[in-house]
Amino acid sequence: MTDEPIFEKLPGEKYEDNRSRLAIFFGVLYRKFWRLITINLMFIVFNIPAIVLSYFLSIYLIGIFIPEASTISIEEFRFLLWDSGFPTTMFFMAIPIITVGPAQAGLTYLLRCYSYERPTFTWSDFRDKMKENFKQGIAVTFINLFLLLFLIFDLYLYPRVSDGGVLFSIANGLMIMVFILFMMASLYIYPMMVTYELKIRDLYKNAVLFALARFLPNLVILILCFLVIIGPTLILAATGSGIVLLITYLIYVCFGFTLPGLIINFMVNPVMDKYLNRNRQAQ
Repeated sequence: MTDEPIFEKLPGEKYEDNRSRLAIFFGVLYRKFWRLITINLMFIVFNIPAIVLSYFLSIYLIGIFIPEASTISIEEFRFLLWDSGFPTTMFFMAIPIITVGPAQAGLTYLLRCYSYERPTFTWSDFRDKMKENFKQGIAVTFINLFLLLFLIFDLYLYPRVSDGGVLFSIANGLMIMVFILFMMASLYIYPMMVTYELKIRDLYKNAVLFALARFLPNLVILILCFLVIIGPTLILAATGSGIVLLITYLIYVCFGFTLPGLIINFMVNPVMDKYLNRNRQAQ
């Protein structure tokens, strides 16, 4: 398949699309609004194992990074969990790091098609990409989960074993940088998986190269995804309103995966294809 959108044109007429990527993004968001909600709900069903894991991981993160949480009441802990803990792991799911790989492949393919304004069949394309990328999706799921837990543990451990020396400060800074690069690399893995025939090691090699070469644009993507997922919780923290909490999780249910995924696909696919389309066969 080509990366050119399908437009109506006369025979022999050459169509030049002068729209910016931002204009196309909001056009797709408007036209596919209800479809994005449908896909998000569909994806949640297949992503339930990752959601359950993220819930327990959020409890663990609160315990290790907010020690004083052990002294507060159950009601306060629950609010802290839904206000801070789970939204943090929701961000990891949206990037995506914590996810059910085959389902993520199906979601990514649909959003990739939306980013190029290609026609899709929602369920059949989702199902087919799940099947095609089942083995790689499962492998990436466990690799990413292992790396995430390893990096979180290191980020927790380094400040506590540090004696305040320069070497420990440098090491802690390097771990934070590695964690950021890991998140950036995760932006590219599934778009490459559903588009190119690459081995696991090549997926990660290319993802790391894109993370390093496009550090600032990748940082913008992470910030945008952060604002989409964590932004509502900042209002929640300021107001403590149950209505805001309800609206926050309503946003997650409707757009928690598709909106960040659409942002990611709009920004990474053109760059990824620019360099990989030369030597690889796109699906």
